[in-house]
Amino acid sequence: MKVKFYDKLLELLKCYGVKEIYGVPGDAINPLIDAIRRDDEIRFIHVNHEEGGAFAASAAAKLTGRLQVCAGTVGPGAIHLLNGLYDAKKDHAPVLAIAGQVPGNEIGSSFHQEVDLKELFSDVSAYISELRQPEQLSSNALEACRTALVGRTVSTLVIPHDTGSESLPDFEWNVSPELPDCGIQPAEKSMQSLAGAVAESKAITLLVGEGSRHHAEAVFELAAHWNAPIIRSLRAKDIVPEDSEYFAGGLGLLGDRGGVTAMSDADLVLVLGSDFPYREWYNEDCRTFQIDRRAEVLGRRHAESEGIHGDLGPALDWLLKHTEAKENDSHLKSVQRSRGRWEKFLDHQSAVDRSEDQLHPQVLARAVGEATDSDAIFTCDTGAVTVWAARHLGMRRGQRFTLSFNLASMAYALPAAVGAQISHPDRQVVALCGDGGFNMLMGELLIAAKYKLPIKVVIFNNRKLGLIQMEQEAEGLPESETGLQNPDYVTLAQAMGLPGWRVDRPEELKNVLHDAFAVNGPVLVDARVNDTEVTWPPSIGPSQALGFSLSKLKELFGKNSD
Repeated sequence: MKVKFYDKLLELLKCYGVKEIYGVPGDAINPLIDAIRRDDEIRFIHVNHEEGGAFAASAAAKLTGRLQVCAGTVGPGAIHLLNGLYDAKKDHAPVLAIAGQVPGNEIGSSFHQEVDLKELFSDVSAYISELRQPEQLSSNALEACRTALVGRTVSTLVIPHDTGSESLPDFEWNVSPELPDCGIQPAEKSMQSLAGAVAESKAITLLVGEGSRHHAEAVFELAAHWNAPIIRSLRAKDIVPEDSEYFAGGLGLLGDRGGVTAMSDADLVLVLGSDFPYREWYNEDCRTFQIDRRAEVLGRRHAESEGIHGDLGPALDWLLKHTEAKENDSHLKSVQRSRGRWEKFLDHQSAVDRSEDQLHPQVLARAVGEATDSDAIFTCDTGAVTVWAARHLGMRRGQRFTLSFNLASMAYALPAAVGAQISHPDRQVVALCGDGGFNMLMGELLIAAKYKLPIKVVIFNNRKLGLIQMEQEAEGLPESETGLQNPDYVTLAQAMGLPGWRVDRPEELKNVLHDAFAVNGPVLVDARVNDTEVTWPPSIGPSQALGFSLSKLKELFGKNSD
């Protein structure tokens, strides 16, 4: 008996729990669209731009850990997938891309819309195959799915139109949807070395990243065992909540003074499941250990660190059993005092009565956090809005936060909210959009309306690329070309079939968010925030201060001030 090519591929995807494929229809993948039409379990989410579809798949994969799929047709359709796929690759999200191609006999002939997709997708994909014969499906598609899941990465199947239109002899998929837990036990010798360092230390700090997500309780136990403050990477924002007594803060330009103090005052830093990339924020004067199941990240950022290859679960259990409790809490108390001073600063920055006639973005970020459900999912853009979310958006246990963490692409929040809402239909999803990022893929708002996704879109409208202006000024350059010509977002939302609110005064904010979030459907809030707010780092070096001063002088005296 024969079976249609894409029917058989959908059968495999269902084995891996795939329920949606995000993309835009087109000639080379029309056989795929038809197969989905006839299928009762997988649906096609027709986005407005393939980049948005790839972002949606990436976000859903990050939040669920399950395989997600996006598709684009030959040439430009497939090309548009790339940015979202790079987001998935860099954030270790399991995504399968299906790229339509010209007929197999035309490949290499400069056919209409032909692009060498295998070459094009080779960098973003851990596995890529061009299926010239339908019989390749049985091995290549299975390998693509397994590679994406096991490696938490991107796989791509390039499928010529004629291959996808054919049938092949039926067969049974040899699928193990539940992948084996190949736990890596850390070496005893390495753990003994770490235990010796712990015994000698008087000020231990933990730096926690995404790799600790499934071991959060053990991390808190270890922090209590050692009286150790916890620094979190931004990706761990929803792992280490602000209300934990061991939470010191973040690190880096998006961090805060508590995190800086916890790092600079430590005599031992233990990095748990993090590849925090900014070398200048590590403490070069203390001993550093790093535990990670990814051998390739050990010592990559901090050359002097002592790497321990293994899973965090057994490593944390070992440390709790084989190290003595630390009674001295002076380091923790010192960090808590630093964190307390920073919290007072944040409270002032986020206070509704801070200004009567301006809506500050810090106020908006805190108010959004307070207005959301206890299990809300936040998607966030890259830009100044990232700073406000990192510092001022309060996170509670049970909430989730996703961002284009490592690629740091703009335009992520809105399509990511589509993927988050579709994969979590019973949870509140809030998109924290910068106006620059929203403008890039604003068409995805139509998808929320089309599929009746109750996404709450909040635009931090400061009429410019605020983070780019800050970067220019930190380099001593005058502000240039960062202004935006924004539409009337409320009118735009209404034209798309969504209710919209505009707010520009702090005393109106609470009621606006209450009314908007109470709507059982997609909504948009245009928050016109203060456009002169400065995104200060937690500590300012002399070069940054000088650069900012020079930039302001150049802005004052105009073009010929060099």
